Order: sequence, then structure tokens, then C-alpha cells
Amino acid sequence: EGKTCVITGGSSGIGLATADLMLQCGANVVICARDEARLGQAADTLTQTHGASRVLARRCDVLDAAQVEGLASAVHERFGDASVLVNNAGQGRMVSFADTTDEAWREELELKFFSLIRPTRAFLPQLERSGAGSIVCVNAMLAKQPESYMPATSAARAGVLNLAHSLAHELAPKGVRIAAWDTALLAEGLAHDKEIGRAHV
Repeated sequence: EGKTCVITGGSSGIGLATADLMLQCGANVVICARDEARLGQAADTLTQTHGASRVLARRCDVLDAAQVEGLASAVHERFGDASVLVNNAGQGRMVSFADTTDEAWREELELKFFSLIRPTRAFLPQLERSGAGSIVCVNAMLAKQPESYMPATSAARAGVLNLAHSLAHELAPKGVRIAAWDTALLAEGLAHDKEIGRAHV
């Protein structure tokens, strides 16, 4: 209660559900997403239930370093240091290996890695100052159970799981915990929504 949680990809699915749960627990909640219309709808939903004083919604492309730094500054100005960062931004690419172009591989790897790297880098000073910082990396079971129709996403997800484990070892002495959630994809809204599976710390 009273802590601040930042959720990327917070306009729908797991991100929005997490925001609602955190507000129920008494936290301040910050959601960001690229789609301004969906972000506005999500913010309206949260404020109607929990009031506006503990909710901040800000458009942010997590692949844009300047926008992510701006988000971190806005969070600190509104609520002080963040205690929790949920790296949830991302989507699935359903295409075979034969049909995945070099550009598509680059886009997929950049999205999966830098949607974690840039927010973590921007918020790490706040998480360290909080004294009990936590980072949750929402990933997918594809990291360990790859699918033939999603080779690029499966490979990228495996890399994200590896990165999360590396961060866990590096940041533990600084008082920042890391949890990587492996999730199962939902048929509805595959590009945006996921279902929580199991966690690794």
C-alpha cells in the first residue's frame, strides 16, 4: 500500500488486470501503451473504479529511449520513486520460419529485448532507491516450449528468459528482485493479451 507500480503494455489484457489488482491493494499505478485511444479507455476504466488520484496513464513507445526516460521522470514527479516495474509490452508474431524476413527477425528481437531493457534501465535508479524494488518480466511459455508457427517469437522469448535470469543475479545485491512469468497465449487478442502461467525468479 502506498507504493508505485509501473506497467508497460497496460492498456489491455494482463497489463490492465495487473493495474486493477495493484490499485485494489492500495498502490499508485502507472500504465503506458502506444495506442492512445486504448490507453484512454483503460485509464477511464481504472479511474471509474478506483478514482483518479492514484492513476497515471501516459502514452509511451517502450522502443523509444527518450519516451521511456520521459515516463520515468513523469512517474517520479507525480508519485516519487517507483517500487515495482512490470515489463509487459509485446506481441506474438505468427509466421513460419520460411516466411519470416530478415527485417521481421530484427523487429521481433528488438521488440522483445528492448521492451525490457529500456524500461528497466530507466527505472532502475528509482527501484534501487525504493529499498525493495521488484521487476516482473511477462514472458511466454514459448521460451521453453517453442512452436513451429512462431519461430521468431519463440527464440526471442527464450532470450528474454535468459536475460531475466542474468538480471536477477546482477540486481539481487542491490535489493531489486526479478520475476519472469511464462504465459500461455490466448486465442482472443493474441497480439495483446496473455494468460499467466508459471513464474521463475
